[in-house]
Amino acid sequence: MAEVNIIRHRPGAVFCNPCEVITVDDDGKVVRLIEPSGNVGTQYANNIGTEWFGTIENLNAGLAQGKVHWSDVYKTDVMWTTPSADRDECDAFKNDFNGVYGAMINSATGGPMRSNRMARFTHQEGFPDPQALFEVQIKAAAGDVEIGGGKLDFGSWVDHQPSGASVMHKKGDEMITTLGPDVGKEMEFILEEQYAKPFAEAGVDFRKQTVFMEILVGVDDAPEQAWARIEAVRKAFEQFYGDDRPAGLIYPVSRIPNLDGVVEPQPRVVSGDVEILRSGKLEHGFSTWNAIRHGGITEVMVSAVGGDDASAILDGIDARVQEAGGAGLKQNGIFNNAYIAAGNDSTANRESLTKFNPSFTTWYEGTSPAARTAQYVGGIQQQEFAYGVSNRSIFA
Repeated sequence: MAEVNIIRHRPGAVFCNPCEVITVDDDGKVVRLIEPSGNVGTQYANNIGTEWFGTIENLNAGLAQGKVHWSDVYKTDVMWTTPSADRDECDAFKNDFNGVYGAMINSATGGPMRSNRMARFTHQEGFPDPQALFEVQIKAAAGDVEIGGGKLDFGSWVDHQPSGASVMHKKGDEMITTLGPDVGKEMEFILEEQYAKPFAEAGVDFRKQTVFMEILVGVDDAPEQAWARIEAVRKAFEQFYGDDRPAGLIYPVSRIPNLDGVVEPQPRVVSGDVEILRSGKLEHGFSTWNAIRHGGITEVMVSAVGGDDASAILDGIDARVQEAGGAGLKQNGIFNNAYIAAGNDSTANRESLTKFNPSFTTWYEGTSPAARTAQYVGGIQQQEFAYGVSNRSIFA
């Protein structure tokens, strides 16, 4: 009989670090999932190289707690603090980070990563730690699973988690980095050419089998077009998926790594002996929640819930986990992604976080919270929301 054991190591007021999940499916296969909370390296000097070394050191502690290694990491999320609205400064920052990214992992960990990656410039406000140049979140898996190439292969089913993609592609010898001003067309191209066609070649129906989608929309090159861009991208997403809508979220970021592009989505797709459950309700273009069920184990992905009070948002997530068949967020939650809407006033941005965290803490009082990352972004789901939280929960 399937079982799920969640261990929330080193619990604090707003997150544990890391969250360890041990699953045993109906066939007796054992998998361990380790998810450190988002980490920064501000214990060292405020430059890219030393902060990245410190971040690796801090992430190492989370991996060690779960008795896994960097070779077990299958997904890496890199969130850069935007240095300025200037494109060239962003390009220099990106190049400096990429210059030390792989080399320092090899040096500090003794081997290369097998992980995919998604990166973006979030906002000039950065993260809860105002000194952080970036925050990094990783996910690792070990046991009866093979990882690599953006996939987790469980034998009877496959969890596809490819890297984020933009319109950047080669046409003959020419590198194409933009399709022009129509961001809806940009989204259509990425979904069809960068994802649907390669998945079809592998025998996977991308439209029917996508269960979650995170969509980044770059806005710093044209701030006045921010929400018009988001709505155009959202419409293209809705038209592409029709009734088979993934859960997910859409939000403005400063820029994506392809600085000439605007849109970068990252999907989660499943194939094989796995059942997809959808809530049947749509909100902000997404299914309110989707779940996957395999071998007696259910994982729920809750779309970002927006609002102006963290406790009310968590109430909404809790209800969705229960709708999907779980006991609730406190019992089944393994990871929360928090988004704090930020504008040009740094003082106001910082004060907003001091309202969010106490409300978040109050909701979890007396229990151990899930792992978490938090980031300042230009908004989440809809322009009017001050905050948003998305969640993953798992149960047997």
